[in-house]
Amino acid sequence: MKKTIKSIAAVLAAVMMLLTLCSCKDTSYACTVDNEQFPAGPYAFYAYYTRDKYEAQLTAYGMTDFASALLSDADSEGTKLYTFINEEVKSSYLSHLIVNLKFDQLGLELTEEQQTAINESFQKNWKEEYGEAKFTDICRTLGLTASEFEEMVSVSFKYESLMNYLFGEGGKYEISEEELKSQFDENYTRFRYIAVSKVNSETNTALTTDELIAKKAIIDDAYARALAGEDFGALIAECSEDYIQITDDMTDEEKATYEASNAASREQGLVTDKNGIFDYNYYYYYGYSLDSTIVDKLFTMENGDIEMVELPSSFWIIQKLDKNEDPSYYEAKRDLIYSSISTPIVEEVFNEWENEFAIVFNDAVISKYDPRKIDKLFYVPTAQ
Repeated sequence: MKKTIKSIAAVLAAVMMLLTLCSCKDTSYACTVDNEQFPAGPYAFYAYYTRDKYEAQLTAYGMTDFASALLSDADSEGTKLYTFINEEVKSSYLSHLIVNLKFDQLGLELTEEQQTAINESFQKNWKEEYGEAKFTDICRTLGLTASEFEEMVSVSFKYESLMNYLFGEGGKYEISEEELKSQFDENYTRFRYIAVSKVNSETNTALTTDELIAKKAIIDDAYARALAGEDFGALIAECSEDYIQITDDMTDEEKATYEASNAASREQGLVTDKNGIFDYNYYYYYGYSLDSTIVDKLFTMENGDIEMVELPSSFWIIQKLDKNEDPSYYEAKRDLIYSSISTPIVEEVFNEWENEFAIVFNDAVISKYDPRKIDKLFYVPTAQ
């Protein structure tokens, strides 16, 4: 009996020691750089913010159980969503850390204008947006003071300064306005269109033969009239199924929104790149881009040309327009073009900087802020 009691006591002592060792893991720092410890607060911010971003997005698509969603596959390779989020958090934190380290190393300074913008963003987008009580709770949960939280806000402005250092006038990777404009001229086109579907929109099934003949008659008539010189904008309003018909049951706000969209369809049209992406938000959220048949045709046409294109699910009539008719078309795409040039360079430079600093993560902090272990902090579901 005594031996049994002693054995049990030894096991309990070992368990208690193990629990004590586990509880002593230091979660006050997120990583080390040359043996210098960097606090966990910023990592906690990205962990909570990224977790909440995914819950908000999935809820918008009908998800009701986020805990279960975290255990679901996030890609075709079977990566679980929680792992996917953890990797995104680490990536965001690395960028945050590298920006701060390199900003200081290069001796860069924020301008007075930037400092003012940081303060305004901090006050409006955080303190006022969440309210004093909620913001205080957020800081307490993250282990950040209000001033440290404002430092978080400054990172995007420091990044802006770094980008100007790299790509601005005199920078190692300077991107001139001429280069941006050349990319616009080469890789973008502008057009208007009339679209008629070959599919029943309610059932998503093919039309009957009679229905398809009727649709073909509509598109053939519109094409003949367009070639004869009728106003293309008027034909869009009359024939295109993508043109939104304003009805009496719409609210005034809906009418205003749809009328503005219709006016843009009739007059400005779309400016698309060679990948068929005319709106990156639409592409990001819905994965929609123009069919390559349409895009390829557009890049062989001259301004003013009108062509008919048949796709498996629709008929299109396209009219190519001058993308340089108004400077606003270039200005609307300028940031995207800048990003397409700079992003590959930035990724390479940041990889070099990451290796330069030899950053080592604290696994205890990564485990502590795993999305499966933390609750929502920033995201507040909208009442249904």
